[in-house]
Amino acid sequence: MTSFKKLFLLSSIFTFLLASVPVLADVDTTSSLRGSVNVSGATVLAEHTPTGITKATTAGTSGNFTLTFLPVGGPYEITVSAPGYQSEQQGGIYLVLNETASVKITLARSDAEELVVTAAAGSVIVRTGTGTLLSRDQMDAVPTINRSVADFAKMDPRVSINSASSRYTEISVMGANNRFNDFSIDGVSFNDPFGLNANGFATMRNPISLDFVDQISIDITPYDVARGNNTGGSIAVVTKSGSNEFHGSAYYSERDESNVGEDTNGNDYPKFQEEIKTFTASGPIIKDRLFFFVGYEEFEKSNPALYGTVDSGAQNPAESLTTAQADRIKNIASSVYGYDAGIINNASFPETHEEYTVKIDAVLNDANRAILNYSKAESYYPRKYNGGSTVFSNNYYAKPPVIERKSVTLYSDITDRLRTKLKFTQWSMDENDASIGDGLFPEVRLNLGGDSVYLGGDRYRGANHIMVDEDILVFKADYDNDDNVLTFGIERTETDVYNLFIARYNGEVQFDSIDDFETGLWSYLRFHTPIAGNDQVGTAAADFSIEKDTIYAQNKWYAGDDLTFTFGFRYDKVLTPDYPHLNPKFLERNGIGNNQRFDFDLIQPRVSFNYDATSSFGDRVVDATIRGGRGLFLGRIPRVWYGNAYSRSGGLTDYNRFRSYSDVIGPMPASSTADPHFFWLGPTSSYEVRSAWYGDAQGTDPGFEAPSSWRTNIALDLLTTKGYDFTVEYNRDQINEGVFYQDLGITQTGTLADGRGTYTGAGDFWLSNTELGDTEAITFIMKKEWNDVKFMTAYTNMDASDVYALTSAQAESAYGYQQRWDGENMSANRSSFMVEHKFLATLDYTT
Repeated sequence: MTSFKKLFLLSSIFTFLLASVPVLADVDTTSSLRGSVNVSGATVLAEHTPTGITKATTAGTSGNFTLTFLPVGGPYEITVSAPGYQSEQQGGIYLVLNETASVKITLARSDAEELVVTAAAGSVIVRTGTGTLLSRDQMDAVPTINRSVADFAKMDPRVSINSASSRYTEISVMGANNRFNDFSIDGVSFNDPFGLNANGFATMRNPISLDFVDQISIDITPYDVARGNNTGGSIAVVTKSGSNEFHGSAYYSERDESNVGEDTNGNDYPKFQEEIKTFTASGPIIKDRLFFFVGYEEFEKSNPALYGTVDSGAQNPAESLTTAQADRIKNIASSVYGYDAGIINNASFPETHEEYTVKIDAVLNDANRAILNYSKAESYYPRKYNGGSTVFSNNYYAKPPVIERKSVTLYSDITDRLRTKLKFTQWSMDENDASIGDGLFPEVRLNLGGDSVYLGGDRYRGANHIMVDEDILVFKADYDNDDNVLTFGIERTETDVYNLFIARYNGEVQFDSIDDFETGLWSYLRFHTPIAGNDQVGTAAADFSIEKDTIYAQNKWYAGDDLTFTFGFRYDKVLTPDYPHLNPKFLERNGIGNNQRFDFDLIQPRVSFNYDATSSFGDRVVDATIRGGRGLFLGRIPRVWYGNAYSRSGGLTDYNRFRSYSDVIGPMPASSTADPHFFWLGPTSSYEVRSAWYGDAQGTDPGFEAPSSWRTNIALDLLTTKGYDFTVEYNRDQINEGVFYQDLGITQTGTLADGRGTYTGAGDFWLSNTELGDTEAITFIMKKEWNDVKFMTAYTNMDASDVYALTSAQAESAYGYQQRWDGENMSANRSSFMVEHKFLATLDYTT
């Protein structure tokens, strides 16, 4: 069959699948091997020696060969043979995630007196983009106390980490918002499914136990068109696999206050205890055919009790509230309102996290290999929303996400030139946040001089439930056409989102004294009530779906022994089939409806190259590479931004705020009232829930596009004869489409002395775009090894700007928190996530 006919057949198969397969971004968890041999038609065998998995191909007319979808790691042993030539083996080859290893072998004729081999043991990694990869051995050399992915991501000098922990650990890549990263485990995006966690992960703590991990890659410009879903960084994790040998591990750690130093005032740290237990096991089920890996981790922490009244001796005492006053407030809550407020001194709740994973690798036959993955994680994360020291314990709330992931992947060798991957994944998350105590009792705030005392259910946790279910189907094909490796792929993601969030569903009530609290004379009141009725809370939920389709094609052209070009395109289309509810008053005020659905697409061209320039640098350089590229990348959108338009339409709930006492509502009633949870709707209240559309709403610009950026890099890698490994690299990210919030009802009310206006807003928040924002970085890296000592140092200088920091999930907060010069006339300014100067150094000594 001619090359043209082969390409026509491949295109026909691809077209058929595109038309028939229903299609989250998938990240490859494999590697590739590229080589050349001096004999066309030579047979090439690559064996993954730990498992015995073998892949075969035939060298093309120019002697080149490519093997794709290979398990990462190694070692691999390459055997090349041809009639009339002596066979040659090359071992000690290790493959890394999403990169191609290159080898070169010369066979001697069978009648030759001695064997001539030009390939050295090992291989050269051919890469074009920017990033850092850590193997298991390199991970083990990194000191980590938090056992967090962030501890390894920061090993790239273009990555910055804030000093917070757990849910608030922010990983920023190239000065971008942390929510714009894509984090994947075994090829499946494992991001925060709704977009509320600052760490960007789906879990409250580290998204995966480090003992389960084989490799981690932090990619900044992954030009491969199969990679998408990020305008920050792409952080990919591959878990361990079983082999023909049995392995197991156990890890235990414990920390308490004795491991923590004194505070700045010389006080001892309060008592706490943290415990981690981890177990792993792997090995063969059937030698050379079926392998397993299982892992389990359990985390438990008794958080320190830090807060209390002024005379409690707490680490962080109140300004004036005494224990006697707190006891009186607690007694009033119980005797007058029938509510147990909990305790106020030294309140503490345990934090837990439990996860396990199962991975099965199966060699079905010489042409087919399958991987089954299953994992589940459950967390319980207690915290308090209200700041300060005077919060009764039942005002605390808990986040208890349960996350489950199942996937099956089939790798097939259709011919020795055509290889495919077919993968199906199901992913789900269920998180029903609730107050520790009675979540429907109103949140009560007592304003007592320098202290604000809180009790009752947290005002944001009365109705707060998120469920996300996702199905992902991926097909990818690689065709080796000698000097060209062609890649085609299609993906489809179908996501169902349920978001029930009614701020102040239980109510927010303020009193100006303890006496007023006792008599029920409130001074401030806010509440949301479902228009369908208090017991119909589900009617106010945002319940919508998201469909994403992806097509990509790419050619990796090996233009010569020294030059590789990769070029292609990726097409993404995103649609929310359902329309948000139309608010007629929004339409009347602004002349445009708030019911626009999300419907956008983007073609993303990309090109990159790798050039071996060793011959241009003289005898003191043993290896020199110039690499770079440019491409367009579509980022992911936190789904809370989708949800705002669906849940905040202004017609599902009735919102009211009373800034002073109102006879329409009446006093907060005693416990004899039938329903103290909704006292403003009790038998003594004359307030009626409105059934018509009201007030503010949130909508989306019909022309809204997802965040996207043009990303560019150019780098020089040098290895000298003395073993010094230098890299200098320039990166630039240019905003193509950024996120911009407007208040359509903003009105100028006056003018300041310098000419700037004063404004008032209507709260009609509008999600739209901006093209402003730019990031540039230059990085220097030096590595050196002296026998058992490894040293690395790096420096990055960065300048990043954006318009909106987007530090909050709610539209009104994202809009309100942003500093502005004059209304909505905004320009790009220094990014809140940028670190201008970053120095990094590591030292590893291994015996």
